[in-house]
Amino acid sequence: MINKFQAIVLPILGGLLFFSVLMGVTLGFVAGNAAVSPALPWFPVPTLILIIAVVWWVNRRWPVRIAGPAGGRAYAVALLLTYAVICLGVLESWLNDVVTPAPAWPDATVSLGFQLTFLLVIPFIAAVLAEIGFRGIMQTALEKVLPLWPMLLLIAVLNFLMHYYDPEQSKQILRLLALNLAWGYITWRVQSIRPALVAHIAMNIGIPLLQYASENYGPGPVPFGDFPPGTLVISAVSGVLALMAAVYVGKNLPHGK
Repeated sequence: MINKFQAIVLPILGGLLFFSVLMGVTLGFVAGNAAVSPALPWFPVPTLILIIAVVWWVNRRWPVRIAGPAGGRAYAVALLLTYAVICLGVLESWLNDVVTPAPAWPDATVSLGFQLTFLLVIPFIAAVLAEIGFRGIMQTALEKVLPLWPMLLLIAVLNFLMHYYDPEQSKQILRLLALNLAWGYITWRVQSIRPALVAHIAMNIGIPLLQYASENYGPGPVPFGDFPPGTLVISAVSGVLALMAAVYVGKNLPHGK
């Protein structure tokens, strides 16, 4: 018989183990690929096969709501909330004088094709593993034993602590907490992790691509403190508008169990 303490701790450990082990294996495939054939990026093939197999097994043992339909409005709400939180993150970074680096390239000896594959595939995999680990394994189980908002806050704090190793991301506590609360809430509302998963993938891939494509900043740090005031105003206003649109679009979404 599992008591309440075990019912809380076990899914937390399971979600963290799922994310950490598979992310470590993924980076191991990247390192091995770079060492053996730096011109040919084959690491996505074994990595994705492994992840698909593990997710299939996990979902059969402990359903993580990855197959649950959500409806188009749920995806719109998740994307709007994500954009609103990104705008909050810009302001938070500016206030804290945070420099946000784009994801590092793999070793410079690999080919351009390898680098571009890395830039697209690794953020995608990180988003998938995070959503299944935190919103799938953890939240699906914790919803049964904890009230909604304490449960969402607990998961948000755990996710923030997973980013605490990065000195820059550790200064963006509002952004990380708000993202997790938004994604957790929409997951609860529609009982599916798909909208949060799509929003997380879009953010993880879109922002680095914008950073690397920027003529002003290029592949490297983005000093938010150097942004002109007009950019910060636009970010604040557009973030508020996105939040209002998310509330309007999502007001008739189904409620969680």
